[in-house]
Amino acid sequence: MMRLFRRWSLLLAMALAASLHAQEAPMLRVTAKAPAQAQAGATVRLQLEVMTSTWFTQPPRLPALELPGVLVTPPSGEAELVRGSQDGQAFSGLRYTYLLSAQSAGTLQIPALAVTAQLGPGGAPVTAESEPLSIEFTGAAQPGKVVGELSVTQSYTLAPDPMVQGGRITRSVTQRADGVQAMLLPPAPLGDVPHFKRYPREPEVVTLTDGRGGFLGGQRIDRADYIAQEAGSYELPPLTLNWTDGPSGAPQSKTLPGRRVDVAAAPQAAPPFSLADDLAQLRHGARWLLPAWAAPAVIGVTAAALALWLGWAWWMRLARVLGAAAKAGQARWRASEPCYWLAWRREARGAQPVLSNFYRWIRRGSGAVTLRAALAPMEEADRQLGESTLQRIYGEGGGHADWRAALAARSRAWRKAWRRRGPAPAALPAELNPVDQERNTRAGRS
Repeated sequence: MMRLFRRWSLLLAMALAASLHAQEAPMLRVTAKAPAQAQAGATVRLQLEVMTSTWFTQPPRLPALELPGVLVTPPSGEAELVRGSQDGQAFSGLRYTYLLSAQSAGTLQIPALAVTAQLGPGGAPVTAESEPLSIEFTGAAQPGKVVGELSVTQSYTLAPDPMVQGGRITRSVTQRADGVQAMLLPPAPLGDVPHFKRYPREPEVVTLTDGRGGFLGGQRIDRADYIAQEAGSYELPPLTLNWTDGPSGAPQSKTLPGRRVDVAAAPQAAPPFSLADDLAQLRHGARWLLPAWAAPAVIGVTAAALALWLGWAWWMRLARVLGAAAKAGQARWRASEPCYWLAWRREARGAQPVLSNFYRWIRRGSGAVTLRAALAPMEEADRQLGESTLQRIYGEGGGHADWRAALAARSRAWRKAWRRRGPAPAALPAELNPVDQERNTRAGRS
């Protein structure tokens, strides 16, 4: 009997401890709210409430929301304080706002949003997620039209006033939309105007908030400067902006009036003295005149002749150095692999069935003297191509166009492989270098 009593007492104590621990453990609750229906092209607010029964030791980590075909603007970092209760327990937290704009009709599925936060007093990380939502977008958004409540104003600034030829008139159009993202506002149609030169400015696009993280809408200001090109009386045309009413979906429009501008001729400033009279007095008594370019030309030619005469020895040494450098560069080029490669390409396109330049290029590019030795490290297909080519050349005695075309097509890949393997010897032996052969022949004749 005593043993049974102890067992029941132990179970009761464990249940009481678990109940107290559950009451003391911090709780995190995440709730997502959004309207069930909206018009396509309108901006919808998705409010995410993150609440806890204790307090946050660090700001909550919000999820990144990406929805196909929807313009999503995440929260700016500022949040609204909210309070509530559930089952008699008080909760407090923050409310974040996502802005969603769908351009096509259909049902938008918003998945569960998981939020992680560190809660007091221990600062342990806790994760909770919201329930999935769905928003039904109806209608079809029209490109270049705002869906919502739009107000449009304009202003003109003249510099100078009254306007003269060459002056500037600045036309500004301000669009303010409540509940609409600023990036969805279309540009005002500030086009060209006859008799004026248009210089558009960068638009000013800002998001309107209440100062506490609450989204109000967007604002866009478009400006253009018009420079008067000629005098006269001209008319700046009116502008029409269209949008769609958010609640009803009815089309709306507003026309901004134009303005007539009178442009006066620019006054001509008289010079303080007569340039023609002063020039006539300077030339008084002169029998002949030199053109303006004559003096600089004579000075330049004289200076060049003097420099050439004084530095004749230096110029000759420079000419000899440049000539030697040119010959050395030409010799390096003739001994380089690109030179032999170009010679082989010309030989492959020629009519004579010879492979002299081909073998010289193989020696310079791979370091091997024979085709078999050059293709030994290559793949089996390349070695078979080399054997078949040698058989066609020295066995069958015909079909030169076929084997030369095959070599020309495959030699590009061989060249890349040899370049990756490393540089070949810097020059060809005398028996394979036509330049050395010609030099040796002339030496023997002399």
